[in-house]
Amino acid sequence: MITHHAGDDYDKMIRGDPGMEDIYHWGPEGQNVHTRGRTGTGDGVHVLTGPIYVCGAEQGDVLKVEILDLRPRVNPSTGKTYGSNAAANWGYQFRAGFLDGKPREVVTIYEILRDETGNITWAVPDYQFQYGNYLEDGKTNANGYQGPSTYCLPTEGGYGDTGPNLLANWTNANDEFKNLSVPCVNGQQQFSGLYYPGIITKHPTGTEDYSIRGKFRVPVNFHIGNMILAAATNYTVDSVPPSVFGGNIDNRRIGKGATMYYPVQVPGALLSMGDAHTAQGNSEFDGTGIETSINGDFRITLLKADELPIEAEDLTFPLLENDNEWVVHGFTYANYLNELDTPFKTVYADSTLDRAMTVAYNNTRDFMMRSFDLTEDQAISAITLVVDFEVTQVVDGNWGIHTVIPKWPFTNSTEQFSPTVFPGSSKPAEVTMLTTI
Repeated sequence: MITHHAGDDYDKMIRGDPGMEDIYHWGPEGQNVHTRGRTGTGDGVHVLTGPIYVCGAEQGDVLKVEILDLRPRVNPSTGKTYGSNAAANWGYQFRAGFLDGKPREVVTIYEILRDETGNITWAVPDYQFQYGNYLEDGKTNANGYQGPSTYCLPTEGGYGDTGPNLLANWTNANDEFKNLSVPCVNGQQQFSGLYYPGIITKHPTGTEDYSIRGKFRVPVNFHIGNMILAAATNYTVDSVPPSVFGGNIDNRRIGKGATMYYPVQVPGALLSMGDAHTAQGNSEFDGTGIETSINGDFRITLLKADELPIEAEDLTFPLLENDNEWVVHGFTYANYLNELDTPFKTVYADSTLDRAMTVAYNNTRDFMMRSFDLTEDQAISAITLVVDFEVTQVVDGNWGIHTVIPKWPFTNSTEQFSPTVFPGSSKPAEVTMLTTI
């Protein structure tokens, strides 16, 4: 899984890795990945691996995906792994405001460290730089790196219609990024903000701030931000908002030890995944985790509609299971593609946690009534006393709240419960917090 933020430091995350260089190549003849973007119009974000066709999968089935292992992609030229945390304009800090009143996008580059035996220990911040000349409500903050220039993007047509004759100003017709426009001048476009992830920055920019070094360290919890099945829709689907079919859920528990259950909507299921993180807290507050290229091992099992376990029956949301817990996901819109007249515009503008809380509650109540043979009133009491509601993310459009349902209260075991996964992850508790969680 290749991170779409590797371009934030080309030397550390791309150069010397032939696969990364090939994916990120962008010359005057165009991009190697020429279909980047949901519609071919320059509004793309994630680089996803897939789709994987699952033989025999059809609507009504459930796809079970077990995450057996995740490990960082090592640059063969350096033997190291780096990641990027982009405090971007879609982060919640742009809603909450800045102390100096100047909105700004800041990128922090992290190194994933290993001890003398090769075991992963921590992620540590290496440096920061301000990305571009962010403009909001007429206020300009021009103290940082002005942003990279690229060859001009094709801005019209669909996936098969991205020829040179279509070069023009880059815009976003769905207002996903504040309806910004980047003019094409003499075959070049200057991106002064994080509007189009996947662009290569130039370092050193002269604006690097290394004062963050040594101030804190981050426990490593490799997980997958975006695991998605194809949706039954006539739309070409944006990879950013999550929904019933999965997608950009950004739950830090979707890592090693987790099993995901997704309702299948189309023949073959068409599983894709990417947006991998080294670490992230609940909410993904500033807009991203430590975005990192990560390899993994998975087991994919097709559960047919007439043989579903009770937990996967009538599934209307992505369900997570680990050794200790069930995790039920809820979003502002349970299925925004069906609920909204203009889904790719409204889902960004109208996301609220109030509505996500209601959807998460409804999903949790129904799941517990079905799985544990509870009445509604019994489920309400159990939810209140043993279930935790957590904010999944407030940055993706279709904001998320998930519930964490411990398994042990619903068993007949008389033994004292002892957790076998680290809190906030799905990883088996086989190592200490001094290494990874």
